[in-house]
Amino acid sequence: MGALVAWIYGAIGNYGVTIVALTVVIRVILLPLGIRQIRSMQAMQIIQPEIKRLQTKYKGDRQKLNEEMMKLYQEHKVNPLSSCLPLLAQMPVFIIMFRVLHGLTSTVTCTGEAVAKNLLACTPANAGKQVFVPKYLDTTTKLYQSLVGKNTMTSWGLDLSKRPFGMMSEGFGKGLLYMLLVLVLAGQLGRCFRLAGRVATA
Repeated sequence: MGALVAWIYGAIGNYGVTIVALTVVIRVILLPLGIRQIRSMQAMQIIQPEIKRLQTKYKGDRQKLNEEMMKLYQEHKVNPLSSCLPLLAQMPVFIIMFRVLHGLTSTVTCTGEAVAKNLLACTPANAGKQVFVPKYLDTTTKLYQSLVGKNTMTSWGLDLSKRPFGMMSEGFGKGLLYMLLVLVLAGQLGRCFRLAGRVATA
């Protein structure tokens, strides 16, 4: 993943565009899982009226409701959790991607032993400062060279090295986009867990 990020940056030369391009590449690779998720959601929507009818009909008989729901799923070849499984399967990839992107702005304070261990970052001008020492990158890459020894990762007027809450503390407008993305992801995961909970208690 680190090599892929470095290659994209080498071709583009912009941090923000690199992150967007990396996301697009990962989404294309995971497209089959996404298509499967959409089809599963559509199948669940088709049988939703029948599910509601069964829930009304067997409202007081949970065992019978479970039996009829299983028959309905088998008849239509639908797995109620299959719309969530592709999303969960993608999570490790996005966790790795997050770790790599977060590692780009791994920092060290240029004092004591840190100076000897990080000669590229801890130049005399950076003495006592906290600067980037990127992880997961070859030191010869253009991306590594552009970040090592720096303390900002600026693109589109925003410092991408800062966390959403840090951006919010500087100004609501700056952190809004970050917070919206976090909320969208949390909403998707919440929907899957709610569906799983309904199936488990049905």
